[in-house]
Amino acid sequence: MMLTPFTLTLTLATLAAPLPQEAQPAPQAPAAAPAPAAPTAPVRTVVPAERRDRAALAGAVAALQAAHPGRVSAASIGNSARGEPIAVLTLSRDAATADARPAVLLVAGMDGTRWSGTEAALVAAESLLGTAHEALLGDVTLYVLPRGNPDAADAFLRGPRRDYSGDGAVHDNDRDGKIDEDAPRDLNGDGLITQMRASGVLLPWPAPTLVADRGEPRLLRAPDAAAGEVAVFTAWTEGIDADGDGRMAEDWPGGIDPERNFPHRWPEFEDEAGVYPLLAPESKALAEFVAAHPNVFACLVLGRHDTVVNVPDAKARTVGGMPAMIAPEDERAYADVAKAWREVVGQKRAEGRDAAGSFVAWMNAQRGVPTFASTLWGRPDVPEPTEEEKARRKDLPKPADAEAAAWLDYSDRMRGGSGFVPWTRVEHPQVPNMEVGGWVAGFRENPPLEEVAALGERCAAFLAKLAEHRPMVRLSAPTVTSMGPGLWRIEATLSNTGRLPTVMRGGRAEGVIPAHVVRLSVPVDRVKSGRRIDVVRGIDPGEVRRLAWIVQAPPEEEVAVELLLAGNVVERHAFTDGAPAGTGGGK
Repeated sequence: MMLTPFTLTLTLATLAAPLPQEAQPAPQAPAAAPAPAAPTAPVRTVVPAERRDRAALAGAVAALQAAHPGRVSAASIGNSARGEPIAVLTLSRDAATADARPAVLLVAGMDGTRWSGTEAALVAAESLLGTAHEALLGDVTLYVLPRGNPDAADAFLRGPRRDYSGDGAVHDNDRDGKIDEDAPRDLNGDGLITQMRASGVLLPWPAPTLVADRGEPRLLRAPDAAAGEVAVFTAWTEGIDADGDGRMAEDWPGGIDPERNFPHRWPEFEDEAGVYPLLAPESKALAEFVAAHPNVFACLVLGRHDTVVNVPDAKARTVGGMPAMIAPEDERAYADVAKAWREVVGQKRAEGRDAAGSFVAWMNAQRGVPTFASTLWGRPDVPEPTEEEKARRKDLPKPADAEAAAWLDYSDRMRGGSGFVPWTRVEHPQVPNMEVGGWVAGFRENPPLEEVAALGERCAAFLAKLAEHRPMVRLSAPTVTSMGPGLWRIEATLSNTGRLPTVMRGGRAEGVIPAHVVRLSVPVDRVKSGRRIDVVRGIDPGEVRRLAWIVQAPPEEEVAVELLLAGNVVERHAFTDGAPAGTGGGK
């Protein structure tokens, strides 16, 4: 795949410049003032979503390049649906040979609401360029995609903010022949798109289906018929029925969600999935980048999915019998890396979403590249409630959604109630008794600003640990035994002394990953036993394969045994008349 130059015209000073008036963040629900970030050495620049527009992102990349000349390069792997460049950084001690070394790919910013993933990726890149990881970047290349979905990030930046990650493609969500005519609306003017609820039977609108949870009245749930409950509320996305079709805010700006547009378990009939896989320019560009870089042996994705706190079920299968994520044979190696994430980053909880059509599912199950996904953080612990709080809640039933109730508790007690907009009556032009409220988009998806830099540093430490797990395939020096004049028996072993497979089971079945190839230099008609070319689709950690040939070769002819990957010779052993004739190779 041809990479195009990523134009970077800003300097580090750009990041410190004050925001112009029109770029100030949209108003939000009241939030507690963030605590000042603890100083680190060196200081990592982390800014909130409204400060990291396209110019600021380009400035951050330019600053990295200026601070580390010759070790950071940037290119655009494609453009978003609205023409925004999708930048990939290459970090290496020697940029000229970066693509020839084993590589890790870090992907962030596929979700509009998760601005912290982009910030953590930038911090991780800066950290890995430091002296503490000098040796690492000599052995392993790091590719960093800080913002894989620029259109969704821009929509979240501009506001009103909502939990949605569609790109900028023009799309008829409700399939009525009109485009974006019934978008959500900020009815209460708080800069957010939350929910609406109305009580009672309100013809011609849908009948009520929900009740307020008695244990936590701010939350809605289905009624418990066994307890004699009757539905009270109907809920919608905040907005109006602009096109008169009886539905509220169902045709919003934004088209395909790239994280539901990859081929594996593609959710064909879901609106944001696109009409076919890899239709979104963002998912297509990322897939093409992966295909063009067979040196990538592992990936980390910071986004909505989780495979490190909750390791995928290795027994889960698709209808066609493929692994839903990973195969049983790959589970141990995968779980070891997931454990390393938990130990290094300290994450204990994650609200990962369904991975159907996601990059992480496609990479693991079809490409066979070990790919780990993290939400970066999970719901924090809160202090034990006071005796007064315990007494107040003593007679209340437990909320049906314990996790949502725990998030509310965290919002109330640790963040000044900034995570949830209280239900408040608004004048709605079409429905009486309407209230607006609900979760603040991005609250549960992002840690507090002052915690992001430390998480980015831990991501860097994990990436270094992941590099230590890389596959290490070696072809042993062959033993050569004379079996008669001009007849030789050659024996060697092919082994993986790393802790990850070269290709996981899904990739082996698909045959899409370049295989290791063991090749003899003599013509095939003089190979009397064994394969002149042996294609090895995957080698597990600790696996040793024995190779043996019987060949005809006159005493003066050099016979070579070569190990190739993606068409390149990575190791070579040769002999003449049974004696070594020179050994060479690369990493």
